[in-house]
Amino acid sequence: MRAETLPQMFIEVAARHGSREALVDGPIRLTHAEVLQRAVTVAHRLRGRGVAPGDRVAILLPNCWQYAVGYIGVQLAGAIAVLVNTRLTGQELDHVLGDSGAVVILTDAADGPMGARVPPRHTARRIPVHELVAEPEAPRAEVDPRTLPGCHRVPGDVAHLLYTSGTTGRPKGSMHTHANLLANARTVRERLGAGPGERTLIAAPMFHATGVVSQFVGFFTGGACCVMVPEFEAETAVEVMVREQITFFAGVAAMLRLILLRAQDAARDLSALRLFVMGGSPVPEGFPAEVARRLPGLRLGNVWGMTEGTSIVTYTDGDEYLARPATVGRPVAGLDVAVSVDGASPRDLRDTVGELCVRGPVVTAGYWNNPQATASAFVDGWLHTGDIGSVDTDGFVRVLDRLKDMIIRGGENIYSIEVEGVLAGHPEVADVAIVGVPDPVLDERVRAVIVPRPGHAPSVESLHAHAAAALADYKLPAEYVFVSELPRNPSGKVLKRRLAASAEPGQGAVPAKTPGKATVHQEPA
Repeated sequence: MRAETLPQMFIEVAARHGSREALVDGPIRLTHAEVLQRAVTVAHRLRGRGVAPGDRVAILLPNCWQYAVGYIGVQLAGAIAVLVNTRLTGQELDHVLGDSGAVVILTDAADGPMGARVPPRHTARRIPVHELVAEPEAPRAEVDPRTLPGCHRVPGDVAHLLYTSGTTGRPKGSMHTHANLLANARTVRERLGAGPGERTLIAAPMFHATGVVSQFVGFFTGGACCVMVPEFEAETAVEVMVREQITFFAGVAAMLRLILLRAQDAARDLSALRLFVMGGSPVPEGFPAEVARRLPGLRLGNVWGMTEGTSIVTYTDGDEYLARPATVGRPVAGLDVAVSVDGASPRDLRDTVGELCVRGPVVTAGYWNNPQATASAFVDGWLHTGDIGSVDTDGFVRVLDRLKDMIIRGGENIYSIEVEGVLAGHPEVADVAIVGVPDPVLDERVRAVIVPRPGHAPSVESLHAHAAAALADYKLPAEYVFVSELPRNPSGKVLKRRLAASAEPGQGAVPAKTPGKATVHQEPA
């Protein structure tokens, strides 16, 4: 019988690949059979604490093996996992825990880094995760996991809630069903090659779609091994990649560039890495060629996705990607991408710029407890993504900008991703973000926020000349701000509203006029 829900899939994978390594976290190594055994124990202990099918169980932890086992245990118990952003403020945590109605909160010790942050009105529901994942003191009678409540869930039931980053307001709980997650897992197996023998490094947080949906659920249910680290740090990533012979990694292009630099400096062998999938930020011009020189066996992929689309919507890799580096590929199997112009119904328009809309089995069930936001984003089966882009005659999708990030200067539309892509190709630029700031004459002007490469200090003149060689004059930045790093939310998205509001003269920046018709602001040391 084909698995139709996560509990069924986790049980099936343990039956097929029980002796294979499934989960690695530092010295901890567990096989698929051992993970299932521990998760069954978690499910029993949750039931013993009164957790019923459909109840919400929050997980407030960094990436670790206990997170993975706890997540599977929640699914086997038939509950809904609430994957909580570990970087939320106390007020935001209070909102997420209250909005979701979590009956239990899995975290570390009461006085631990996470447990101590649980707001006072929720502390009574806090459970240290080590109490749930610990092996029983006395041998437990053999239990058939197929008898657990989770196996009676149906494909349309909600499996977990992922709260959006809240860049446009209070976080909203995106409802991922079992059917959504298994549809994305099929894509991960078929397009990314997740299967026995594969090893993925999970540095993306497990409260983010990339970490939990594509890397953990996608690779784990394919029989692969998931290697956990608490967060991305280039030196640690290289060390783990070499030691664990990592074959797959996902992140933004800047992460791979840092990995390659660290590996080159220490002459470390990353030849096991076969596929790096990028998404979430523009790819610098010339980056694929740079990767080919340093790691000729590495295949590059590009993806477009979002939480409400259960991670992956379009995908391209290898020669297809290199032939069309400005695109994010074609829709994956079973999905349709259409274009809405000026708020009209989505249509199959080619080479026409508008809001990209998605329809298919990965489109989620909406937002938890938020019918108004659901009705706004999900219309007649279409998810309105908020991304501006187009679909070419061959079906390849190009993403130009977020609808809310598009800059309008003197009546001309400027897509920040295009300008970012050009400036990211400057040899002295490590990272860049483009934002619009108010202008009394033109409505908005373009601000470039630049993170220089270590040991470099690019001049405004060189940056401006580099941009002018590739962009029309109305797209050129009117000012440059130099910073040590870009502010990002935990999922890696740049907080552009903060950049647009900061670094004004008199607000932590020192302006100085330059000859290039641009203003430079330098972040104070």
